[in-house]
Amino acid sequence: MFGSRWAPYAFIAVVLLLVLLLAKLVGNAQRKRVRKSLGLPENRRLSERDAQAFRAFEDTDMKLRKTYPKMSDTQRQSIARDVLRDKGILPKKKR
Repeated sequence: MFGSRWAPYAFIAVVLLLVLLLAKLVGNAQRKRVRKSLGLPENRRLSERDAQAFRAFEDTDMKLRKTYPKMSDTQRQSIARDVLRDKGILPKKKR
């Protein structure tokens, strides 16, 4: 009746859903790792101050990534944390 016309479309749809799910999981894992390194709560909603610090860290990290593309992630994130601590956005010590 339907033949095999729908099979390629179903396969493409399943692959697309799996790719989107994988991207979501990788993004959540990265966000959790950054929160942990900043000393922010990992599994609950951020307060307004914490959310501002998180966004500032992401912005600073992105600027450093564009400026120094060959720098490792750990070095770049360490510099970003130091910059934000100097500006007073992050506390001097982890909570």
